[in-house]
Amino acid sequence: MSTDAIVLTGVKPTINALKEFDKQAVKEFNKVINSELRSAKKDAQGFVKSTAPLSGWSTQPARNPRTRGGAGWPAWDQSIIRAGITSSKAEGKVNKAKGYTTSAGALKNRSAAGVIYELAGRQNRRGNFISNLENKEGNASRLVWKAVDKNKDRIVKNVYNALEEAKRKLQTALNQRRTE
Repeated sequence: MSTDAIVLTGVKPTINALKEFDKQAVKEFNKVINSELRSAKKDAQGFVKSTAPLSGWSTQPARNPRTRGGAGWPAWDQSIIRAGITSSKAEGKVNKAKGYTTSAGALKNRSAAGVIYELAGRQNRRGNFISNLENKEGNASRLVWKAVDKNKDRIVKNVYNALEEAKRKLQTALNQRRTE
């Protein structure tokens, strides 16, 4: 998983102001965001294997899914895990610690088995399950983060260029308004 944060300033204010002047420019910016989200989502879904990553991972749903100790362990089902990888453009909570940031778009892994597979070993590297999974599948960040990291340079470049174009169009509209 990438530890570098990419900070683009002015996304929300630019888009909100641009809506007033040029709805087509907003559509073009959103088209770039949606395209990048679709591409990363497709890549992440492609990383989901049809067979369970470990031989002991059940492919049958638990009889009582709310219990622990194995009986409630989520089954490995490729179609459910793929369907659980979704994209979102919903406003996130503002993060004061990171300078009031929100996201322009996000990929989420919503299936229980997918989340376990994606994140096992990310914070805690102890235990047989984690060591076996890392030996066979590699470190944490195996689906969504892997897809984003794979195309990070292209994604950042395209979103940055789209934002700069939106800012340019907004400035042009503001300059026009000033001369009227």
